[in-house]
Amino acid sequence: MSVLTRAMVPLLALGLGTWLGMGRPPVSTMLAASGGAQQLVQSVTNLATRGAHAAAPDLVPAPPLDHTPSTVDASALPDPPSPFPRLNPDARAERAWLLAEGPTHAAGDGRRLVTFTFDDGPFPETAPTVLRILQQHRIQATFFLIGEYLEGADAHAVETRLWAKRIVEAGHFVGNHTRDHRLLTQLPHAAALAEIDDSAALIERATGKRPVLFRPPYGELDPWLEGALRERKQELVLWSIDVEDMKRTDPDAIVDSLKQQLEYKSGGIVLLHDMHWPSVKAFNRLLRWLEADRWDASRPERPGWDIVGLDEYLRATAAAPQPYANREELERARQAAHVGAGHR
Repeated sequence: MSVLTRAMVPLLALGLGTWLGMGRPPVSTMLAASGGAQQLVQSVTNLATRGAHAAAPDLVPAPPLDHTPSTVDASALPDPPSPFPRLNPDARAERAWLLAEGPTHAAGDGRRLVTFTFDDGPFPETAPTVLRILQQHRIQATFFLIGEYLEGADAHAVETRLWAKRIVEAGHFVGNHTRDHRLLTQLPHAAALAEIDDSAALIERATGKRPVLFRPPYGELDPWLEGALRERKQELVLWSIDVEDMKRTDPDAIVDSLKQQLEYKSGGIVLLHDMHWPSVKAFNRLLRWLEADRWDASRPERPGWDIVGLDEYLRATAAAPQPYANREELERARQAAHVGAGHR
């Protein structure tokens, strides 16, 4: 990543860091980093000239699909100390995409699960604010870290490792997002394995925990890489709610698109980028909207939002899995139910 690209984020932080009365996050000295993660922040270099994308099409919630949920398969439940059920031991991307859609909803089940994941960090310029928001709302999130940022003896790398450790100490999950955020399917096998293994070692060195969660850059895998993850007993975690927040500068537009997708899908695994100030601001606004309509266990039939950690999200999915072979089948069923309910 170039010095110019790396420097853009703290400049944005200076301009936006006082919002919500939370104070301005610390801005570290920016030093040159290697160029392997240039694709990751290409949009950041254009923030000054790029406007927000148009809002997503208007979507309204579809009624529950007609089927009976399955019961929990005891063999899928985790062995201590791992909190994650083994729902995809073969690390198949197709299944991971379906699992990300979350549990099915039976008639009379109003609980709409939402879990938040943050990619491409940690970033000392934004991490204090993100952790403060999570603490204030008592939310457990999952952070998929870039190994490159944790490497080196310079001041910024030292501070980045500190915030990675604080993320874990605050009770959040961390996962591996590769060393340099390179597209794994375009690399030689040896280089792809190095992206996975080197990053895992750097994350463990910084946090004291070996990551068991893995998210490939751009969600791209091939059968050979699936086999490599299977051998390493990695839990492949993808997402179901994505508004391409890194390409947007308007927090309100990000929030509106997130609301539309969450309402249409009745919850999901949300993908955001904690290195991007508009996303951080949108995240805080979205939480207020979700918490204004919380799910009430005393009235379980009434639709409402329940923000949970990734482990609880996956356990609920294990208890009531989607009865479809893949997410394409699920989406066709959603659209049919949507149209059948009289929506256009």
